[in-house]
Parts: sequence; structure tokens; C-alpha cells
Amino acid sequence: MHSNGQSPTTVELTAALEYSGVPAEAERLPAIRHAVACWAGSVGLTDDQVEALTLAVYEALANTVTHAYPGRTGTLDLRAEYWSPRGVVEVEVADQGRWLQPQAEPGPLGGRGLPLIHQLADHARVEPTANGTVVHMRWTLASANDRVQ
Repeated sequence: MHSNGQSPTTVELTAALEYSGVPAEAERLPAIRHAVACWAGSVGLTDDQVEALTLAVYEALANTVTHAYPGRTGTLDLRAEYWSPRGVVEVEVADQGRWLQPQAEPGPLGGRGLPLIHQLADHARVEPTANGTVVHMRWTLASANDRVQ
């Protein structure tokens, strides 16, 4: 899943969390958010990084629920990976829907999720694909900031 397009060696992957085919329904998100927070804390992120990762992932999940399937139902996938030699956590949230174009200016009820994700993650990008949308997010462990990324 490396964002640089290269295949990682399997020796690097230390821990992963995965949800696949979850109904994109708001009532499903709190349990996933809790699992993500517990997982992120277990891989060595600081408390601030756990909070940032949890909020960014929740925003990506909420965007899928809100924007990917207007007028219909769908599913979402989440994959979080910790790459210990590099001290990097990568998270992808994917759907098979089509997101609505973001508003030019945030409104009172929306339009702030993607800028928030970009602010919370060390690196983030939203990738529209032929099969849906993927939100890629990456954090470097505080103790690994001196390592080559």
C-alpha cells in the first residue's frame, strides 16, 4: 500500500487493522473509530498522534457515509498498517461510490472534513478512481522522525 507505488517487503509490516465491506452507515462508525484508536495506541504513536489519526480517519469514514452514495447504500473499507523499520503508519479509507464536488467555501454543516484531514495527517491525499474514492493518510512516529521516510 505504499503511497510511492512500490511494493513493500512483507518483513516490514508489523501490525495491521482491516475492515472490508462495512455498510457505509453512520451507526457503524463509532465502533470502527474505537478500534482505530486502540490500534493506533498499540503501535507507538504519541497520544497527540493517536488523537489526530483517530479524528482524521473518522472524518474520512464520515465523508464516505455522507458523500459516496447519495440516495443509495454502499460499503467502505479501511486498512491501517504500521511499518516498524520506518516508523510509519499508513491508513486508507476506500469506497465504491462517487463523492460530490466539495463546496468552494465550507458551510455551517459541512465542507471542513478534507481540510481537517490534511491538517491532522503528516501526509494526506484523496484519490478518485474508476472504482470509487480512496483517502490515503500517513503519520510518522514521533520517535522515528529522524529516520529516512
